[in-house]
Amino acid sequence: MKIVTGQVMAEVDRISIQDRGIPSLSLMESAGRATARHFHRCCGDPSARVLILCGKGNNGGDGLVAARNLLGFGYRPRVLLTHSPEELSEDSRINFERYRCLPLSRWSVWDPEQGDEVFEGNPVVLDSLLGTGAKGEPRSPYGDLIERANDCASWCFGVDIASGINSDTGEVAGEAVGCRSTLTFGLPMVGHFRWDGIDYTGTLSVADIGFPKDVTDRVEAEAELITQEWAREKLPRYTRSVHKGDRGRVLIVAGSAAMLGAAVLCARAVVRSGAGLTTLAVPKSLNASIKGILPEVMTLPLPENDNGEFSEEALEKILSFADSMDSIGVGPGLGRSEGVRSLVRGLVAKTDLPMVVDADGLFALSDEEGRKILKGRSADTVLTPHPGEFLRLCGEDLGMEDLKKESWERCRALSKELE
Repeated sequence: MKIVTGQVMAEVDRISIQDRGIPSLSLMESAGRATARHFHRCCGDPSARVLILCGKGNNGGDGLVAARNLLGFGYRPRVLLTHSPEELSEDSRINFERYRCLPLSRWSVWDPEQGDEVFEGNPVVLDSLLGTGAKGEPRSPYGDLIERANDCASWCFGVDIASGINSDTGEVAGEAVGCRSTLTFGLPMVGHFRWDGIDYTGTLSVADIGFPKDVTDRVEAEAELITQEWAREKLPRYTRSVHKGDRGRVLIVAGSAAMLGAAVLCARAVVRSGAGLTTLAVPKSLNASIKGILPEVMTLPLPENDNGEFSEEALEKILSFADSMDSIGVGPGLGRSEGVRSLVRGLVAKTDLPMVVDADGLFALSDEEGRKILKGRSADTVLTPHPGEFLRLCGEDLGMEDLKKESWERCRALSKELE
């Protein structure tokens, strides 16, 4: 699934309405209904105190539609408007009137003199204050309400994107609503995943509200999100007559005396992912322990140094064994000795199998020579660095805060460099 900027989603919205003739009220109705359904799935308790914070823009209109539909689920939500009904956007004002005329509707306009009265009882807060177009630090009354929601709500639910997050970058300037769950529409946005945005988004779900597929198919993606549907399409389907030899042969090179657990967790994950035959190459002193912990995994015990790490002599045996494998994983818990460094470099340089490199495997390649080795590989190579490993791998004088701001751009640049 594509991940796009808020600007791109605004353009999708514009094309759908102006060029394709989809009424903006219809899109708002679909978004609000989807919000109510998903909120009900998350909350599941119609007796819960629900406070819906509605801004004056169309994001607030989504919240007003959700309020009307939540009445149908048995909830008694209270709507709190940031501005008077006359100041709402046209579509939001229409949906406010639709909500207001219902017998069970409850609403008020935010009055700072009220203090925290509307937040009494720690309500569940449905946040539809600010949408994808909001940039910079939220001004009053939005900033005040965001702060109160974070202080007083039992938990918060975000509509489209948590208020206070820049949808294009994920930056939070000032305060943002800390959501347990967020429902967005059409496509997820960069702000849901980058910088601080991911910490405020909670569990993200995406609802189809009727944007034309050919429009969303054409827009430029900043990144791709791996979904269950995507994985389902990629994973092979097997018949009942399948046997382990049909499910792939994986070699894992991992572990040392000090970090046996890394090898165990890695091999266990490979087996669980569906590999037919998994072999774990380990320093020979770990072999008996591995067999006791993972009877389903075959082992390849190899020469080690005095610290219980692989020695350089292990390389030729690994290369010989790899001839019968389909893919290799290398790195977790290897240690950082010169022998391990030589082994990793030799293995990466001399095998043409698809490979995943992680942890200490990345450390062994984190210099100019290591990057040359990676660049020289012809087979698919997946690198899985955490931020610190990524900084070493880049070989640049880059701080953690800089990486936080530029993580996707830096990842693209490094990937291109190593192609």
